[in-house]
Amino acid sequence: MDVRFEDHAQFQRTAGLAALGAGVLAAMAPQLALAPAAAAGSAIAVALAPGLVGPARRRRVAAAAACVLAAGAAVVNARAAWLLPLCGAMLGVLFAIARRDSTQEAVVQPGWVMALAAALGAGAALLASVALAPLAAALAALVPGWLANGASGAAFGLWAGLAAAPLHVAAGADAVEARLNALRFSLPQEVRGLAERAVAARRGAAEELPAGARGDLRGLIDALALAALDVAERTSQLSRAAAPALEEELQRRFAQLQKSAAEAEDPSARSSYQRAAEALEGQLEHFRRVRRARERALARLHEDVANLERARFSLTLLHGSDAARGAAELDLLHDRLQHGALAFEAEEDLAVAPPRARA
Repeated sequence: MDVRFEDHAQFQRTAGLAALGAGVLAAMAPQLALAPAAAAGSAIAVALAPGLVGPARRRRVAAAAACVLAAGAAVVNARAAWLLPLCGAMLGVLFAIARRDSTQEAVVQPGWVMALAAALGAGAALLASVALAPLAAALAALVPGWLANGASGAAFGLWAGLAAAPLHVAAGADAVEARLNALRFSLPQEVRGLAERAVAARRGAAEELPAGARGDLRGLIDALALAALDVAERTSQLSRAAAPALEEELQRRFAQLQKSAAEAEDPSARSSYQRAAEALEGQLEHFRRVRRARERALARLHEDVANLERARFSLTLLHGSDAARGAAELDLLHDRLQHGALAFEAEEDLAVAPPRARA
């Protein structure tokens, strides 16, 4: 079974935001409130991450608000030992929501994923309750107190982010990568290169997808990559059926039969030669149709690769743009990719059966 760590960029971004928010809020908090302040700061930073729009923003803000309320209650009522783990649990749920948004899945997050995230967040909060104050006290001997508190809070943000690492572990083969691996050695060199470029562009586009992008965009990118691999397989099949050596052999046999028919003195033999030549002429015409279909398939493969590479480039350019412009660009990219997917489904004329040699 293939076990892999997915979406490094999103994991690093979330952990960095959590560390930044925890450090800022902890720097302004007294040592007795370090753990709740760090957890609340992490939640606020992750919820207010740039580039989020619509439902993605609202989901994160709701989870962050629950985390902040639990943190405030833990400060007010320090005797209630369950409030700080609750705060951490809501932070873990927030990490799970961020992970769900990054995968662009249009389904509800499985319950066990939320439970795992909540348990890991609660554990991180419990660890912070016993470790942050001593850490801040030790650092205070070297740096100003506010800086020591901030560094301790940032450390909490980092290990809270690390606790979300299991959310990025996936088991099972990636469908697109597995499809390429199954086809790789059966494809001609030219077609194999195009297929590998398509998968590489899809991989890069998936990594560049911003948080909060519409949920079906990743699905369209994957669908276009799989469609490109289907076209690559079809091109390979048509290339074998339209081999130049086969055409040359058919033309040689056709010319020989015509010559034999012209030289034959017996009318019956001449008729047989002519019928054989007509049969070969039909094979040659079918061969030419297969060759044209192969050219169309290869051209379609080039188009799919270009669209995927354009999508990756477009997503790269979106970094740093404002939310409204980014959302508009993502909608345009979605429409282009959807048009490409529909165009592929409409092209049924590429499915030309390979010719069978006739005696």
